[in-house]
Amino acid sequence: APRASMSSRLARQRTALRPAAEALTTEFYAKLVGVSFAVGSCMELFMVKTGFYDKVTAIEAERRVAFSEPPAWIAELRDKHEKSRG
Repeated sequence: APRASMSSRLARQRTALRPAAEALTTEFYAKLVGVSFAVGSCMELFMVKTGFYDKVTAIEAERRVAFSEPPAWIAELRDKHEKSRG
């Protein structure tokens, strides 16, 4: 008897999932793509209009300059080494 109730419960769960799975049609995905494209386009337009990319480019340039030079303690060690050699 317990087995029969288990199988009927599983059957109810499976039938409950069917309408949700059937809702994922080509039309749904087409709408999803369209809305996603529109939202992404608006975000890009906002970032361009507010100068976001200019700020990010400047920050990246500063970061690259900072990493191109050795840290101060390494430069100090290098200078001491050069003085002791020469």
